[in-house]
Amino acid sequence: MKYTVRKIALVVLMLVLSMSLSAKSKKTFTKKVKKYAKGGIEKTVPAQQYPKAIVTLSPSAAEILYAIGAQDQIVAVSEFTDYPPEAAEKPVVGGFDGKTLSIETIISFEPDFVYLTEGMHNFLIESLDSYGIKWYLSNPTSITAIETEILDIGEITGHQDEAALVVAQMAEKLSTAYAPAPEKTEEDEVETLDSTIKIYYEVWNSPFMSAGASSFINDIILHAGGKNIFDDLTDAYPMVSEESIIARAPDVILLPKSTGITADDVKARAGWSSIPAVENNRIFIVDDNLYSRPAPRVADVILELAELLNQ
Repeated sequence: MKYTVRKIALVVLMLVLSMSLSAKSKKTFTKKVKKYAKGGIEKTVPAQQYPKAIVTLSPSAAEILYAIGAQDQIVAVSEFTDYPPEAAEKPVVGGFDGKTLSIETIISFEPDFVYLTEGMHNFLIESLDSYGIKWYLSNPTSITAIETEILDIGEITGHQDEAALVVAQMAEKLSTAYAPAPEKTEEDEVETLDSTIKIYYEVWNSPFMSAGASSFINDIILHAGGKNIFDDLTDAYPMVSEESIIARAPDVILLPKSTGITADDVKARAGWSSIPAVENNRIFIVDDNLYSRPAPRVADVILELAELLNQ
């Protein structure tokens, strides 16, 4: 039970921390590694400078490294790293939460590269710099940003081709998930809005918290062909009133599995019986571990959501 509560808190914390994130990742490799330059010129890291001892401080970081074939360069991972299953067998450096990490523990693994997350691990940067340890600050707030990060990490670790293949496979899956309709005329605008499936994603229920326009989850909903009912709110994961949820009348309600809230619990809420999602029994439990993890499997999440919306 204690482990479950900690994991729920971790998922919520990961989401809330992204409120202050921008879409640009930072890295200390910028002097030696640059993104693909204009004109198709590619600048890469010399082979002898590829990191050989990587410490990952988030489950998504380890997942990306495994996906591009850089798993043998990992010397330690964070708590809750569980995919692929063999990643869980790596030594654990500490929790994802910065409060459970120490620079001393990280240094004990003698890393030459540390994979950080914006908003969580910034406090480690000065110490890493003082030790001469290179780092990458992950900050993927959209699907495009995840793809860019995968390419960045592929270039940094010497797995450019594998990273490009992973991104290509993601793009192929996403192309089948949702094909945007042709632009509508002004006369069709009202019909278009009415026909779009409106989605309420319940991040938390006490108080009610959902996904705003700048959230990673909002981007997932868009790619799956839905419309987030709170996409007019600028905060990534804003607190919302119960009255506003009811008034916005979502067609589909998505509930995080980790909260333990069931469809019956939602149906029993006062005033919710008039919501289309409740009336039509379109309340779905989703794996928030996947919905909140910016890694290659997000393409599978979008495919899954697109299928739910088409039911």
